Amino acid sequence: MARRTKKVGPAGRLGARYGVRIRRRIADIEIQSKGRHECPKCKAVAVGRKANGIWHCRHCGATFASGSYLITPPAAVRREVAEVLARAEAKEKGLKEKPEESEEEAEELLKKEKPEKKVEKPKRTAKKEK
Repeated sequence: MARRTKKVGPAGRLGARYGVRIRRRIADIEIQSKGRHECPKCKAVAVGRKANGIWHCRHCGATFASGSYLITPPAAVRREVAEVLARAEAKEKGLKEKPEESEEEAEELLKKEKPEKKVEKPKRTAKKEK
């Protein structure tokens, strides 16, 4: 028997229902979530999704909570990584870090960049009586 879901993948079970965009979104999410991921503890590619937000490593046996569809580091870790990468890029380019501006200076800059615009309301025209 021939495979019927070559193009649509796991969304083939939905048939012609729900629309193309939704079926594509479902297929993309399911391909990502049902695949194997790298364990944050033992670095083996053996982590699978047990339930919504619960992940289990088959190699080291670690069970942990993370994102619903993908393993994501906590927000604080992502922020720290972004800062480290920004510093590394600045060093490569030979740029010095700018001192942080105070909140008042930042507000003044925003006001200068985006002056407030007055929005005119459309004029109403009188309705014709029959």
